[in-house]
Order: sequence, then structure tokens, then C-alpha cells
Amino acid sequence: MSLFASFRGSSADSLSQVGSLNEGLSRSLKLTFLNTLIRPARHLENSDAVSFAEQQIDLTLAKMTREALNSAGLQSRTSDNSFGQMHYYDSQPNSNEPPVVLLHGIGSSGQCFSMLALMLLNKRRVVMPDLFHFSGFSRPNNPIMSIEQHTLAVAEFIESISNEPADIVGLSLGGWIAMKLAIDKPTLVKSLSLLNPGGLKYRAHTLRDTLLYLSWSKFHSIYPGIMSVYPYSGVPMISPVLKRGLYRVLKSESVRDFVKTIRTKDFVDDQIHRIQCPVQLLWGVEDRLLSTETPLAIIKALPDCQAYWVREAAHILCLEAPVNVYECLVRFLKIEHIEDNKFVTMVRGLHRIYPMQAISTKEAEHI
Repeated sequence: MSLFASFRGSSADSLSQVGSLNEGLSRSLKLTFLNTLIRPARHLENSDAVSFAEQQIDLTLAKMTREALNSAGLQSRTSDNSFGQMHYYDSQPNSNEPPVVLLHGIGSSGQCFSMLALMLLNKRRVVMPDLFHFSGFSRPNNPIMSIEQHTLAVAEFIESISNEPADIVGLSLGGWIAMKLAIDKPTLVKSLSLLNPGGLKYRAHTLRDTLLYLSWSKFHSIYPGIMSVYPYSGVPMISPVLKRGLYRVLKSESVRDFVKTIRTKDFVDDQIHRIQCPVQLLWGVEDRLLSTETPLAIIKALPDCQAYWVREAAHILCLEAPVNVYECLVRFLKIEHIEDNKFVTMVRGLHRIYPMQAISTKEAEHI
């Protein structure tokens, strides 16, 4: 249902079809105004009307992005498995080419990897699934899924799209799932590239409470530790809209329901040493959601891991430092000899390269 249609249908005294387009446009402009200017006001935080308006805008933008990705070569597909119908984007659908699978973070969707996927488009088969129960277009069978079930769902998905193991890039929750796959389903994983991965016990209770009892004021204080760089922080008009959108994602019932399922046994601290495939780790130093003890624990368990601090960047590295992530990934996957496409050139012109430093095993000695 479109944004305009949903509002026409929700009003008991809606006008006739004559002039409905103009009415819809007028409402759309008003909703955009509410979303960008009025919504940040604290006294409107719990307004159901404004919340509904924002949800419709989010859905409309997600559908527009899906169409744009289709046109750019990342085709929208679905795959059925035991947990429902998983939606994904695939640069080479119906191919047995070994994929690079990009796993997004909590509450988000595959679209958060759009920039990186388009940069890799001519180098590898790129696949971006929407994890169940979050912001994407996947349709789950179950009302709630645990981390174990999410891992099994991704395992089934990889088996359904390729006969070869996948190179997996995991951000945050996606990194947690990627590590569990490498531990529990090693034949499905050729390599791991981890971007500020979750899944370890450090600060776990603090993060749980933050997500379960998130308020706008609390989120406002932690936002710089999630998205800290231009244009996601400090740009008039753009930054508030992006901030409110991320707040809605983390405030959603699906995120709270998932967080409530997490148990101590789900963390992978004591199992990381079982990972046998090559591992690369990038960690945004300004991350305030997860503890910097996490990357140190990973390299202590996996001393051969290629690990780097990304200075001045925070949690969502694929958006904040796409050039850093891209360059590290193409070297790690040994595809740097393939010529960069035009989109890479454009991104290089818009995004700076952030300072990086190797994480040494000596730093992890105290863990």
C-alpha cells in the first residue's frame, strides 16, 4: 500500500476520488515536515499519528531503494526456508558463483550494505539478505526468533543459493551470526570479514538494558557512538532525519523481542578458537554500543586474524567508512586486481579514508 493510499484508507471521512492526488500530495508534504522538523521535539515522541507517518515514510523509502537497487544490478529475490520467506538482493541470481554474503545489524536490513555492494558489483557475486523480523522485506513464520534460529535461517539460505561456501561480511549482529556459522556450520563459510561484531559478553547487560529501555534522550546521547562521521552527524536537516530513523529502528518491538531471547549460552566467547577459516576484523574506535574488549578477545582467540582499528569512525562502518571497508575487503578476498567500477570512484570522491592501525596481540594480553 502506498503512502497516500494508506492515509486515504485510514480516514473515516475521506474525500471523493476527485482531487485525491492533490490531497495525497498535500498530506505527503505535511508528513515530511512532521518527520524532519517537528518530530524531534520531545513532547511529540509518543504521538501515534506522527509515528505512523514516519513508518509510512520509512516503508516508502525502502521500496524506492529496492527499485533503485534492482535497476543498478542488485536484483530483489526471495528464498523459502524453514523459518519463512527470506528476501535478498543478488547481483548474479540463479548462479552457483561463490557469493559474498553481507549480513546486516540489529533492526536494519540488507539495504544498509547498498554502498559496499555497488562498489563490489563487478568484482564478485554479491548477496544481501534481509534477516527475519527487522526492517527488510523478509516474511517470517514465527513471531520471535532467537540468535540460534537466525543462524540456522542464514545457513539454510546460503545452502539454497550456492553449492560453494560463502565469504561472509558481518556487521554487529550480522558479525555474531557470521561467527556462529563459522563455528557450527564451517563447510558453509570460506572466510569472515567482521565489522564491529557483537556476540561477546562484554557490556552485554548494559547493551541489553539500553535497547530494552531506549528513550529519545538516551539515544541522543549514544548516537555519536553509533554514527559519528559526516554526513551522519553534524549536517543540518540531514543528521536529524537519519538520527530519528535509526532511533525508530532500535526502538521497534522486533528489536526488543529479539533482545529478550538472548541467553548467556548464546555468546561465542569460549568458542571463537574453533573458527578455522581466514578472518578479517575492522573495529570503529568511537563505537559506544560495544566494548573495545570485543576485538581484543577475538584476536587473542584467533592470533592469525587480520585486525585493524578504524580511527574516528563508530559502529556502522559500512556507512561511515565505506572506502576503508572496501579496500580492506578487496585485499582480503584477493580481488584488488579487478578494475574498480565508476561507483567506487564516486564514493572515493565523497568519503574520506579514515586512519587505521593494526590491532596487535600484545594489546589483548590483559583480556
